[in-house]
Amino acid sequence: MTVLYLDASALVKLVVAEPESPALLQLLRAWPVRVSSALSLAEVPRALRRAGFSAGARRRARDVLARINLVDIDRRVLAGAAALDPAALRTLDAIHLATALSIREDLQAVVTYDRRLTAAAQRAQLEVLAPA
Repeated sequence: MTVLYLDASALVKLVVAEPESPALLQLLRAWPVRVSSALSLAEVPRALRRAGFSAGARRRARDVLARINLVDIDRRVLAGAAALDPAALRTLDAIHLATALSIREDLQAVVTYDRRLTAAAQRAQLEVLAPA
């Protein structure tokens, strides 16, 4: 089974229309198994709230997240996140990357629109997609 990992920057594009949303939706039509970190349950609604989106957008986020397989954050993932380079990688992005690495055997690619996470994932020799 090959899976596609989506970080919060990708998940937000499934909730609110952004220029990359149509290309991302097209990619996902061909990919039935999608995963993210359980961190997304908090990160996506917080990102929407911070950007001033309505409660309706946050409800849509819950619907989107309900269709994603969420990987729990355990001590192994947290220890992996703590050890990742580069030092400039933000904590939440490090947790996303460590989560993706924890399912590496089944992972086909990471979908992210975040430059720092892209660089760190490529450094870890993961395929990164950012459909636009």
